[in-house]
Amino acid sequence: MEQFEFIPPDDPAFVGMNAELAWLDTHLLDAARRDGRSLVIVGMGGVGKTALVSHWLSSRRYDRIPLWVDLYSTPNPSIAIDAFRTYLHAQRRGEFIVILDGSEGLSDEEYQRAIGTIFNFKAVRSLIFTTRRAPRIPQAETLSIGPLAQADAAELLKALSPGDLTPELITQITDAAKGHPLVIRLLADVLRREGAAALRELIQGRIYDLSRTIAVPSTEIVAAAAPRIITAASALIDALKKQPAEIHALSPRKFEELLADLLSDMGWEVELTQQTRDGGKDILAYLNTDLGRFLCLVEAKHYRRDRKVGVELVRTLYGTLFDAQANSAMLVTSSSFSSDAREFQRKHRYQLSLRDYADIVSWIKKYGTIQNGT
Repeated sequence: MEQFEFIPPDDPAFVGMNAELAWLDTHLLDAARRDGRSLVIVGMGGVGKTALVSHWLSSRRYDRIPLWVDLYSTPNPSIAIDAFRTYLHAQRRGEFIVILDGSEGLSDEEYQRAIGTIFNFKAVRSLIFTTRRAPRIPQAETLSIGPLAQADAAELLKALSPGDLTPELITQITDAAKGHPLVIRLLADVLRREGAAALRELIQGRIYDLSRTIAVPSTEIVAAAAPRIITAASALIDALKKQPAEIHALSPRKFEELLADLLSDMGWEVELTQQTRDGGKDILAYLNTDLGRFLCLVEAKHYRRDRKVGVELVRTLYGTLFDAQANSAMLVTSSSFSSDAREFQRKHRYQLSLRDYADIVSWIKKYGTIQNGT
């Protein structure tokens, strides 16, 4: 259970959020207010919720022991909280602050149950949720995080980008990113790899020339993959809603088709590649944004229940991500992941995601109800 003591390292490029840090100071350092408090930090994906909490913990003199529950990479948040309760029961040291990071998968009832479960341990003095949606928790205090101010966005860009940046280029990038830290990081990565001219093309929307490797795969990758649009039959998904264990009865190719249809339902533009023996690009999933088209490589592993996906496959996918110059990669399996695979993903959480059987079942249950997003 050592994973609960893993705290995401402080980001050396962390900037701004002074008001948000002061809010945490008030609610966690003020002895009259801190004990028995549930705090909710709400904001869109990539806006910096995790970075804010980890920076606060690393920059303050704080006498509580932090315990971090990473729900982003957990297939079933409720089961993870139950495992954490078992871990807490064995603790015989100090007082704790608990962070449930990425809790948007919980229902309002599960939030309430988590609060009761965790505060049942008297050693827990404070509880923080980070989430993309605001839950209805009457007794919690909520902090909403928005985009960075223009000056802070410029400072983050300078910290991430090599060499000198002209004032004009800084303004172009920060205007395009609209203060969103993750978008700034993506654009800074394009600047490092492709240079200022390519970045300007991306910002201006001229990114559909596949002879360039800007946010989309190169011509060679597309030609080799020979992608075609495909979806699985809705009847199959309706049947799996009733009998999700039948996922394991699918053929590997039908499993890929199922994932392609589920991703399409979540708002991705999906291309299913030809069957090959190389890994890392079973599905090309594009997300169209105001800044252009971003690519996620999706690898599907149709394994039996008791066969875990090990770290080597995750490392291989990570290498494929950079070879293809994609923006992110996802490994989806019908089984589960080994602990070292999960640990590797945590170190590269902004480039890699892992999804297992429980995630697929959740996607199937939501099929037909999701308008946009993942």
